[in-house]
Amino acid sequence: MITSGFHGKFYNYLEKKLNSGEQVLCINGKKYFITQEDRKRCMIEDSELSLVVFLYDYELWGQAGDVQSAYVCGSFTSWVENPDFKMTFSPELLLQYLAVPFSALKECGNSSHPEYKFCINGNYISLAGKNFIPEPYFFPSFDKNLMVVLSTDNLEEAIKLNRIAGWVKKLSDFDLESREGQEEISNFRLVPGTRKLFRSFHPFYPTGNRNEIFETEKKRIELVQKLASEEGIKSDINLTDDYTVFAGQEIHWLDGTCAKIEIPPYYQKIIDSKCVCNVAAPSGIVPSYEYVYAKPRDPLFGEWVRCIVNFIIDDSHPAPFQIHCAIGTDRTGVFSAVLGGLCGASWKEVSEDYEKTNRMGINEYRSKVFLAQSFQRLLDVEDISKVKNLSERLTDYFTTAKIEGEPILTMQQIKALIKKIG
Repeated sequence: MITSGFHGKFYNYLEKKLNSGEQVLCINGKKYFITQEDRKRCMIEDSELSLVVFLYDYELWGQAGDVQSAYVCGSFTSWVENPDFKMTFSPELLLQYLAVPFSALKECGNSSHPEYKFCINGNYISLAGKNFIPEPYFFPSFDKNLMVVLSTDNLEEAIKLNRIAGWVKKLSDFDLESREGQEEISNFRLVPGTRKLFRSFHPFYPTGNRNEIFETEKKRIELVQKLASEEGIKSDINLTDDYTVFAGQEIHWLDGTCAKIEIPPYYQKIIDSKCVCNVAAPSGIVPSYEYVYAKPRDPLFGEWVRCIVNFIIDDSHPAPFQIHCAIGTDRTGVFSAVLGGLCGASWKEVSEDYEKTNRMGINEYRSKVFLAQSFQRLLDVEDISKVKNLSERLTDYFTTAKIEGEPILTMQQIKALIKKIG
């Protein structure tokens, strides 16, 4: 008998092989017959007991050598090893397994479903070459995670989502003669609720070696610069590290050409005018993926919002403004939604705008459900879509939440923000 603890509850596991040759797990006396399809899906759903049983099959995953530790790490564990998610080895079934209540799997990933990886001996196990996993139980985005998909989910929608996430667009997939096509590839567009705030991909630096992966990258950055120049951008809000330090660095494009990182003329003028805000808390910490989604009530998030608003309302920083991180998806998506919401945009408007980033087709996907989790944490509500007046709710939060005894924002600051960009 093997015992495994979870949130104070203990499930007794007994493995045995039936006379018929079928293999079975017994959880508190209930038999789970393990089929090859279960092993390929990496999970079994028990809707009666509201459990998911995760399965890591040694043969399918090509596991060689001793396994000292095995964990399920995912969006619901903040992607770290959690003792409650430690797996147990079955020598008869030659797999690791773990039973988890549905209630512990609420936190979704970019896909809008709970996402996870197996962590064996301290290392995430890659999905590369693991073609046995059926749709839609894996998420073919840049990170290549497994997905928890339940019988209550819309399987057709999940499969459709997977195919969108895995689609890498070519230049020929965009209408580059139209404004709409140019905005799609560059992720450049006006933030809902504002007249003078534009969000975009990074203005000049291709992060993550995307310049060597996507044929669209060179044109993408070129069009960010073109559209920013056409809109007369005069001030910049940078949510990532200061990439001007890479100016002059040689990079290679997928088409075989080489170039040096150059700061575009419009951006150099902004630098010369001292109108760049490299967003950071007083401690020097810059915005991060983890905080904007998982910890929006942390003082750091409030400090970043205050930093951005103070920069915008400063008379020495003229509009229009451009806001971006590296690819203009996560940090840009959350802060754009907050600023747009403060300026009067509805949840429907900011969430639909958030998903427009998927039009770039760079093997990344973000569901508005992921943005909803952030806003629900921030505003302490169960369903952000039911908030009738997003601006009012955000204003109430930021004017009452305090950092070291002072409100994150005052009504005067919010009014000045709306006057400047709303």
